[in-house]
Amino acid sequence: MNLNLKRNWDMRPHLSQWWDTLKASALTGMDGLGAYLGAEGLTLVQVRKNLSGIQVVRWSTNPFAPGKLEDLGLVLPETVSAWGLESCPVSLAVSPQLAFFRQASLPRAAAENLAQVVTYELDRFLPLPAGHLLHGFQVLAETETEIRLMLMAVPRDQVEICLRLLTEATLRPIAVEVAPAAAAKVFALSPRPLPSSWLLLLVDDAFELTHMQGAKVTAFAQGRNLEGQALSRAILAQVDKLAAARPQPRALGIYGRGGADFKVGPLKKHELEVMYPGQLPIPGLQPEMNLGEALPAVGAGLSCFGPAALGINLLPPAARAAIRLGRFSFTTILLLVLLGLSCLWGASAFIHTRVELFRVNRQIAGLSQEAKEVEGLLKESQALARQMESLRKIAESPDKLAILKDLTQLIPSNTWLFNLRLSKQHVNLSGMSTAASDLIPLLDKSGLLKKTEFASPIVTDANKLEHFKIKAEF
Repeated sequence: MNLNLKRNWDMRPHLSQWWDTLKASALTGMDGLGAYLGAEGLTLVQVRKNLSGIQVVRWSTNPFAPGKLEDLGLVLPETVSAWGLESCPVSLAVSPQLAFFRQASLPRAAAENLAQVVTYELDRFLPLPAGHLLHGFQVLAETETEIRLMLMAVPRDQVEICLRLLTEATLRPIAVEVAPAAAAKVFALSPRPLPSSWLLLLVDDAFELTHMQGAKVTAFAQGRNLEGQALSRAILAQVDKLAAARPQPRALGIYGRGGADFKVGPLKKHELEVMYPGQLPIPGLQPEMNLGEALPAVGAGLSCFGPAALGINLLPPAARAAIRLGRFSFTTILLLVLLGLSCLWGASAFIHTRVELFRVNRQIAGLSQEAKEVEGLLKESQALARQMESLRKIAESPDKLAILKDLTQLIPSNTWLFNLRLSKQHVNLSGMSTAASDLIPLLDKSGLLKKTEFASPIVTDANKLEHFKIKAEF
């Protein structure tokens, strides 16, 4: 026995080690890389998704001189290798300084071939020809006569240079997004559900204000070279304009280097629920980050884990790398299989219980006739028992007729009885007599009664008859 106890005790470290290994494997997750392309720098953020949620693992900002994006050709491979992200998917968020947001309207007849018509008509709405742009669109509304769109586009030359550098660093580009839409995906991770209409504000050395309705960007405004009161007045004017939209915006997400210091007092009249990146459940978002660049990169990195509900992918489908099944996805599938098997086991146990219950009910139904017969006999026996009890009580009671006959013979002719009450041991007499006091000795000598006495004083009426009450024992 001691040997068996020792063996069981020795197994505990192994079980603990196996559990730690399984937990580490499940929590390791899969990695994605988000990149933010600005006018003078490329920010990289490694994003990891595991069973506990989304977290930021590493980040770096790589500046470059205007027009010298190719200078990052040596830095990027070193960063990717140092982070261990070879062959990792990457999604690129492009700064609005390099991008275009435009609302446009097309005839309702263009609905059948809307994508082709948008490409053909793009020159009318944007300053660059369609061949020089990576573009996409979202349908905002449709009427009987027109279709209202939000166009998004980025310059092809700069973006394709960046994508080529990322590919040469062994990364696999899967998406190109406009930065505000990518940042909106991060705020969508808030534990409090976002309203259907809300605003996203970037406050840096300028501002960018985006109106989100559901999964669509319905309006975008920006301002440059503004400081102090001029910046606040410009933001307030744009918020006042967007607040008139229907449905009215109910929340405001603020980020950027100046986001935490931005005074929201002038915006209180709109009763907006204000959210900051520090309130989001994303470990690794550090205060020293330039969130104006890091947050869109984090949002772009979310696209590495599957199609996003917000924003639009401007990268043509033919140029997108496939999203491979990672270790986290494989672990998730195993957990789902385990969950399915557990549900199947629970369902089988439930079905087995129902079958057993049905079988018992059938047996009970087969015995119901016999049970009814037994129940009838039981009721009959109970009725007989009640009758026997009544007969027993009658047998224990005195014979009232015999007693009444004896008393009639004992009582003299000058006495009349008008009330006689009998119980098992006692008798009560009420009546009137010309000599009531003679009744007590007479009854005692009869041998029928004992302890004979008046129950109340004798009362004489006008006819000189004495009214009496006598009690006695048999």
